[in-house]
Amino acid sequence: MTRPANSVQLYSVRDHLANDFDRTLVKLAELGFRSVEPYGLPSETSKLKQALLGAGLNAPTAHGSVLADPKAAVSAAVELGTTVLIDPYQPEEIFQSDSKLSQLADELSAAAEIGKQYGVSIGYHNHDHEIRNEIGGVPALIELAKRTSQDVVFEIDLFWCQAGKANPVEILKALEGRVVALHAKDAPTGGGVSDQVPLGKGSVNILECVNMLPNAQVVIEFDEYAGDLFTAIESSLEYLNSNGVN
Repeated sequence: MTRPANSVQLYSVRDHLANDFDRTLVKLAELGFRSVEPYGLPSETSKLKQALLGAGLNAPTAHGSVLADPKAAVSAAVELGTTVLIDPYQPEEIFQSDSKLSQLADELSAAAEIGKQYGVSIGYHNHDHEIRNEIGGVPALIELAKRTSQDVVFEIDLFWCQAGKANPVEILKALEGRVVALHAKDAPTGGGVSDQVPLGKGSVNILECVNMLPNAQVVIEFDEYAGDLFTAIESSLEYLNSNGVN
């Protein structure tokens, strides 16, 4: 299987989208992207679909309100041609409670059952709190995976693993067979969101991780960036391409 084309999370360019939605997507295509990862499904699905078509982009993965209204989110994914729909965030308190973690696992599993009917896989994306907090002596994210059905997949954010004081390689090993996408973000050791840098300029072991999963969707993302954002995104894409990740 050939690796999917490198993608970029549209949250990175949220301010640009607010100013000029269509032009921002065209700009990403001009940088060399063929795929993007939308967020906020199912809102503005029709607008997004038309803008993607106009820019010549597809959306193999997307973030959305998976648990708030699974059927609506899955329907939006189908409309966009998205095959992996990801819940992007759940509060830290869930990952500090055995019972709440089990409830989340049940909800994700139920959503995955709905998605499977339409050819859409349901996934979960981590931040640092799912790694820092432990349930039963293991990172809560790993315990979540044990409690969900095997149909639930994961998008691992490599930066947030580092922020959670974990080696992302070990997280990927623990989730063997369940990780279908990676958020490629970089920062110096100990750096936070505001310290994010183009790929290859920080200390996250990006290449080791992506090479572990040759079929995973790689998604570039910046939560924040102090410099020219499009230059940083382009530099990150060139870093991946020049290292054989394309």
